[in-house]
Amino acid sequence: MNAPASLATVTALLLGACGTGPDLDTRTFELKYLRPGDASALISPYVYADRPTGKGVVSVAGTAITVRETKDNLDKIERVLANYDRPQPTVRLTFRLIQADGVTGADPAIADVEATLRQLFRFRGYRLVGEGVVSGIEGSAVSQMLGGGQMLGYAAGLEADIERISGRGDSATVQLNVRLNLFPGTFQTRLNVPLGKTAVLGNVHGGRAGTTVILTVRPELVSASP
Repeated sequence: MNAPASLATVTALLLGACGTGPDLDTRTFELKYLRPGDASALISPYVYADRPTGKGVVSVAGTAITVRETKDNLDKIERVLANYDRPQPTVRLTFRLIQADGVTGADPAIADVEATLRQLFRFRGYRLVGEGVVSGIEGSAVSQMLGGGQMLGYAAGLEADIERISGRGDSATVQLNVRLNLFPGTFQTRLNVPLGKTAVLGNVHGGRAGTTVILTVRPELVSASP
């Protein structure tokens, strides 16, 4: 009679052990630069919310993100956040508005792009009529009025979204979504531009007498935001 009782006790203990989840701990991480949504996406591979027992949990309150997971996964999350929760780089964008017309003399202000312009277009000459410099970080939107003054008859309105900064060193690029409004013409483009290089974004007819103008941009990495 005693043997079956002992067997039943062992079986119950085994069944209990099978239903026990992993040991979980709770840790709160204070974010300095990352947005909570971006942080949650980064750590999601280490939070097992679909675990049958002892599910992982993430909660957000302001700039703090609290995670309930195993100690091993919490350590991994800590390393991931330490790697990505850093100051975001600031990019300076120099936009130039270039008038394409019958000017035959060279404009030294656009000497770095004139050869490229002559390869892309077939105008007799080019001259700088407007310039604007803006700065922002990844995910920010910037705007600027590029004054063409009496040369164009209208000021040009520029809007740009700094969508993503990718890569490092010489291979770094910035993804931009740019809109230029020059009454009555307008254009919009999205493209990746290498940092430190000047790119020709496009041309549009606008301003007085339907003048053709060309927009260029040069992105440069300034620094990390404080």
